[in-house]
Amino acid sequence: MSNEEVTAEINCAKTLIDRELSKLVRSIEPKLAPQIEYALLSGGKRLRPLIVLFAAQSVGGDRKKAIPLALSLELAHTSSLVHDDIIDTDNIRRGKMALHNKWSTKSAILTGDLLIAYAVYLASSYGGGILKMISQSAIDLCVGEQMDLALSPSSTESEYFQMIESKSASLFQVAASCGAIVGGGSPKEIECLADFGKNFGITYQLRDDLLDLESGEGKASQDLKKGRTSLPLIHLYGISNSIERKALEKGSRVAATENSIESDFAIKSIFEKLEEAGSIMYLKNRIDEHCQLTTKSLALFKDSIYKDCLLQMAKLLEGS
Repeated sequence: MSNEEVTAEINCAKTLIDRELSKLVRSIEPKLAPQIEYALLSGGKRLRPLIVLFAAQSVGGDRKKAIPLALSLELAHTSSLVHDDIIDTDNIRRGKMALHNKWSTKSAILTGDLLIAYAVYLASSYGGGILKMISQSAIDLCVGEQMDLALSPSSTESEYFQMIESKSASLFQVAASCGAIVGGGSPKEIECLADFGKNFGITYQLRDDLLDLESGEGKASQDLKKGRTSLPLIHLYGISNSIERKALEKGSRVAATENSIESDFAIKSIFEKLEEAGSIMYLKNRIDEHCQLTTKSLALFKDSIYKDCLLQMAKLLEGS
């Protein structure tokens, strides 16, 4: 299939998802409907529900049967964003006020809770097996969030990847594997699509780390400003001597302070060190490595526009 045909198919599926989400919002409890609408319909790439649909169709399944599952994954994801913004004290989401900032923290917590409840409700129609898988991914996400809060520059690379596998990759993995199950895939197809989702999620988070660091040459890095630890920081710490490590730890603390001048200077200094040490290039290489694993996961599938859609989505994550 041509790139134009594949792009058109992805856009068509995204339009379908957006339309179905709008229908869902209109059926939701009126007291929290404005908040649900704001959280769900304020943009978003719809990557997880798209993966559900294309995974189901790539194994010969019916798209219509997978739609409630696709919506369930998007609701679960949106719930995590609402709660993450509270935890991270982020006031902006997709260029708009975060839900807790527009309404209140209490209202946002209730909205996130309601979203996950509706996600479970939608998934329940597929039986206990799929419901259990989605519930486990939600548990993994919570564990990953706690691990993220505990990370520091002195954390190991292994600890970092355990975190992103739980926090970032779990919903992608369950989207792909459950989509394959609903589509009637074979055990081998389900396994391969689970690998696709896992590596897609890891690549997605690594790519997000890169985009954050490269925004304004590090000056606007929200990860450093919020005191978040990403792979390049761990890499730099790992190859530094004891004096350099102490300086990096101090710089990270200053970067996360309220003093904007000192913080901006510290962020710029850390960014320069990451570049000089090859830590950003190291991140790009890991992105390419996991992107290749993502596409390799689909090698056994016969050619179809749905396989091409998954491949094109993965290709957009390349780091170079």
